[in-house]
Amino acid sequence: MSFVFRTALLAVVLSTPGGSFAQETRIFEPADGSYSFQYPHGFTLNHMFADGTGEATGVTASSMENGDVLITFLGPRDPGDIPAVSEQNRQAIVDEFTKAIAVLPSIKFNSAAMTTMLGQPAVDMVFTRKRFKNVAINRYVFTIRDGKAYNFECIYREDKAERFAPLATLPFRP
Repeated sequence: MSFVFRTALLAVVLSTPGGSFAQETRIFEPADGSYSFQYPHGFTLNHMFADGTGEATGVTASSMENGDVLITFLGPRDPGDIPAVSEQNRQAIVDEFTKAIAVLPSIKFNSAAMTTMLGQPAVDMVFTRKRFKNVAINRYVFTIRDGKAYNFECIYREDKAERFAPLATLPFRP
């Protein structure tokens, strides 16, 4: 797991806003001791594979009461045709994400704004996904650092936005 990925994950929990998850944190460190991060007490680790194996890719607070709540970190990876993130190419980035994410009529793009992540300009994009009567918020923050792309993804129920939206708008700093 890369240093930047570990830093992003650590930034989430160190920056968690005052609220129900900020009172206590847990620490995760793999057996090889190659990295560690803290995460809010009300969350559990989420791994690469559904059986709980593979590297920890983020944290979750999914439950019957909360619905699906998932925070995932992706990267580093090839940024494709996007050399950097800026206001000038924000729409191109949004278009790429929309093409990749909004593949069903039930998924709609809502908004995009510039922010920072890992000390770099980033695009914060919000999509909604409606299924039956329920609506989920899918929030993606995308940046490029040192020629590699990174994503932060936060998924939560629309009716739980007051509780979980602050986790998707955290300031990221290496």
